[in-house]
Amino acid sequence: MKSYTLERRAFDRLKSDCSSETKAEYEEAVRNLVGRYNTTIHENRFIVGGAVEVFTFALLRSVGISCTLYGDESRSGDILLQHDRKISVKSSFTGINNIKLINQMGGGDRQWDTATLFVIAGVGIVFGTPNMVNDKATRPTGDGLELRKAGLQHLVNDSANVFQLDIAHKPPTETTGFSEKASTAVARQILSDLRSSNLQRAIRQSSIAF
Repeated sequence: MKSYTLERRAFDRLKSDCSSETKAEYEEAVRNLVGRYNTTIHENRFIVGGAVEVFTFALLRSVGISCTLYGDESRSGDILLQHDRKISVKSSFTGINNIKLINQMGGGDRQWDTATLFVIAGVGIVFGTPNMVNDKATRPTGDGLELRKAGLQHLVNDSANVFQLDIAHKPPTETTGFSEKASTAVARQILSDLRSSNLQRAIRQSSIAF
């Protein structure tokens, strides 16, 4: 059976050594992120997920854990620790729910084999590994593999697995119209940086929010 000792030590060090100031910065960063980019809008989920990975990487680094961002190079992990050990970062801003572990394109079985930090609204950061839950805790979906709500709750029930933080819930679905859309925000910034006045004026004269 695979051991996750190094990953567990990293999580325990984060819990014990993280300063109250850094915790507050992380909480505010996540709150601002989900407030601006409502994950009800599907494309925002990828932007929010990627940003949370960066925030969590910074959180680990803040307590002296040697790690690098790895998600662009690996399907199995987002943060690379020493000795080639990986940690995945997954988030749920609706609280304890089913949570996607692996996204999949094409056929074939996928197995959860990476220690994971679950960033959960109303809970905090939850540590989990495949050997901490039973086989029924995960299930394949049409596009990947997910951890069932009961499996996540099982992890949360043990306080040793939870780093308590005030992780914000996503805004209500009915407020989606007031949310930034990631692609629009990126397009606006690029056109502004390039001073593309004709394109900006054409968009402003349209009916879309820009």
